Amino acid sequence: MNDVIKAIKDRRSIRQYEEDVVSANDIEFLIDCAIHAPSGFNAQPWSFLVINDKEALHDLSKRCKKALIPLIESIKEKPDKAIDFLAFLRSPNTSIFYNAPVLIIVLADKNVMTADYDCAMAAQNMMLAAHSKGLGSCWIGAAQPALMDEEYLRELGAPVGYKVVAPIIFGYPDGEAEMPERKEADIHWVR
Repeated sequence: MNDVIKAIKDRRSIRQYEEDVVSANDIEFLIDCAIHAPSGFNAQPWSFLVINDKEALHDLSKRCKKALIPLIESIKEKPDKAIDFLAFLRSPNTSIFYNAPVLIIVLADKNVMTADYDCAMAAQNMMLAAHSKGLGSCWIGAAQPALMDEEYLRELGAPVGYKVVAPIIFGYPDGEAEMPERKEADIHWVR
């Protein structure tokens, strides 16, 4: 199996990290891999906000938890996973970033029609590149509600005219993640 296929099939979402810092060179490598993603009309509509300060990550986690708890509480019939996640969010000792040392937020130019898709492909490039270097990653969708606040996003350092597509944590895995069960592909042929 070639390296690309192996990376695609072996990469996992990592939710336990060692305390080791991810170097600036490794962060720049990940972003360089991201910008080699395809984009509609070659617009390359991405920008990257890197947060690797522990205190800033802690504050952002608290803000994200505060924004997310009411959304999950409003679900009338919560599945077990939602109930477990709500307990996780309510705990003062948990971080939605799983104590990863760096968060890279992939931002999309709001004026580019294909920006969401383009930035999602850039995000996948970063996660596969991280795996190739022995780094773990996890797309943190739970950060999205708090990061929809444009004023707060600007305070963090995001450029005007951009929105969040992919908040992704990176770091050195503390242990191995299990292979989640995969469903069979649902394929519909048109012949």
